[in-house]
Amino acid sequence: MDREEFERCVGDLLTGQAVMTLCTASDGQPWASDVYFAPLGYRLVFYSSPASRHMRSLLDNSACAATVHPTVSSWTDIHGLQMSGTVRALRNEDEAEQVAAAYLGKFPFARDLMSSPGAAPADARQDRLQRVVGHVFVPSYIRYLDNRMGFGAKFSMLLQDSAITGGVRDE
Repeated sequence: MDREEFERCVGDLLTGQAVMTLCTASDGQPWASDVYFAPLGYRLVFYSSPASRHMRSLLDNSACAATVHPTVSSWTDIHGLQMSGTVRALRNEDEAEQVAAAYLGKFPFARDLMSSPGAAPADARQDRLQRVVGHVFVPSYIRYLDNRMGFGAKFSMLLQDSAITGGVRDE
């Protein structure tokens, strides 16, 4: 797989899937959380409450992993991304605007929830909606797995400052 094909496959998954599984650890205890995300290049933006278990874990250790994949019914159709990197808070108001635009562009339904938490469905906790904060997952390693290309077909790239460094590695 060449770099162009790798970038296309990764980009298709990042734009085509709504949820990433964010994997954190604190005090030797792993935790996985599913969160809606939107891509900003290879950075993945999401909103979470600082009080959530995964965000509390990230205060102790910003290193984490994430997966993105579609639901499939056969092992021969498994394909997705396995990533490692860090999560960080938004740096400034300009970045907050970029993150909101990317997120709301992918999830327009969230606009009403974020701008008017009081308009949330009756079963949604309004106090939780008011406390969500934008964050950025910054991958340093992306592995693309695609069993449709043969069992265990894997390709990876390293990233630095959200930019791919080097070529695609066949693993």
